Amino acid sequence: MSPKSPPSPEQLALRKCLGSFPTGVAVITYASPEGPRGATVNSFVSVSLDPALILVSIAKTARSREGLDNVSFAVNVLGTHQCDVAMHFAGRPNECLRVPWQQDAEVPRLRECAAWLQCAPWRSVEAGDHVLFIGEVVAHGHHPSDPLIFHAGAFRTDKPSSPRWRPPSPIDSLDLRRDLERWSDAGSTTHIVPV
Repeated sequence: MSPKSPPSPEQLALRKCLGSFPTGVAVITYASPEGPRGATVNSFVSVSLDPALILVSIAKTARSREGLDNVSFAVNVLGTHQCDVAMHFAGRPNECLRVPWQQDAEVPRLRECAAWLQCAPWRSVEAGDHVLFIGEVVAHGHHPSDPLIFHAGAFRTDKPSSPRWRPPSPIDSLDLRRDLERWSDAGSTTHIVPV
């Protein structure tokens, strides 16, 4: 593989634009001849419920790319208390960190996560400078904890503030109808369902 060239200004601008979309943070773990390994990712998505499939995107230049070829792996969705774990598996290892490995797992996975999914390899697809690893979910679990968020190039542990839900007033309903008519592709002829 050739050495990675620095990103162009256009690529940096695109990265900044894509960073506007907040994502969860996960560590993909798998077994290697040297022992359990992992990589921090924010490009993890659900693909299908039948069959149960998920997808993770790994850079072709990442060490974990070869380690994930045709092996079972786990997706560990990190909680807000696991920023140190995210950094450890993102290439900034912390020698003082005791990685919380789940001792009785078939596939290496982490304890204390918001959620985990154990996956069998299903398919991999090359896509530009990444490889998309699609895994079939064979086991999973979750715990009631807040997820770690990645947004604008940084980890976030705070919850976005949201006002309490309240039923819309008649004025709000009129404003909603007006806005839907104004922004609809079909214009004001769109059928609006009353709120």
